[in-house]
Amino acid sequence: MKKLVKIALLSFITVALLAGCKDATATVSNPKEMLIKIGNVTVTKGDVYAEMMKDDASNTVVNLALKQIANAEVETTDDIKKEAQSTYDDYKAQIESTGVDFETGLKQYGYASAEEFMDYCISTVKADRLLDKYIDENWDKLVEENKPVKAKMIWVDGSNGMEDAQKEANEAIALLKSGVSFEEVSEKYNDRSAYAEEKLYTLANNSTLDYNVLQFMLNTATPTLSEAIQANTGSAYYVVQVTNTNINQMKDEFITAYKNMTNTRDTVFHNYFKAHKFTIYDSFFSCFLIFSF
Repeated sequence: MKKLVKIALLSFITVALLAGCKDATATVSNPKEMLIKIGNVTVTKGDVYAEMMKDDASNTVVNLALKQIANAEVETTDDIKKEAQSTYDDYKAQIESTGVDFETGLKQYGYASAEEFMDYCISTVKADRLLDKYIDENWDKLVEENKPVKAKMIWVDGSNGMEDAQKEANEAIALLKSGVSFEEVSEKYNDRSAYAEEKLYTLANNSTLDYNVLQFMLNTATPTLSEAIQANTGSAYYVVQVTNTNINQMKDEFITAYKNMTNTRDTVFHNYFKAHKFTIYDSFFSCFLIFSF
């Protein structure tokens, strides 16, 4: 169950609060004055100030902008409404389980009404759908940039002697070639059982795989069993079974992996902000925010 918090739609923009602003005030002059333009849509001082009353100022501007971009890029379908309703119902149940009236509880989190909270839920779902749209539109590029493959490995410890480790690795390879299952061979020879699990690896800029193993996998275009590969550290041997190089068969797993990468949201949302010519008229915000893209 999700924790009910005021969640920012974006986390990718670096924001620094500036200290010592002499002109900071608690009121807004000229509330209809334009501050942000995204395509043909504008956001005024009044819009921003209203958001600041219920949100962290460091996220207000990008949240407003993202709502406009999501609305322009993603249609509000019945499916999106259904997913947003599920989130809404989940939060509603959490609040009411504490004995607090739902709308009273929402106000404690900065929402003026249930309708406003539903709008937030829909915006959040649509922001997530921007990821799917970006992946679909940039599929070939993402595959080339990440080079996904699936593989499983046997790791033979060489701390008691590299000659013995190499011998064991070669014995494991011989058994695999004779038709013995990878699981059975791994049970006998693998000193790191977790390596035996088939996993999807993204090879581009991979810093977790042993360098020599990575080079073998990068140069493997079809499912292939390796020879004994000495670890780059000289302390072990690997036996690598590349099990799948067909991206069409790995599509769902790769999409999930890509979405979970640290910089994915940074890349995707930055792309849409640039495409929509996101502009900040910073005279109003010079005392509040610095945005770094």
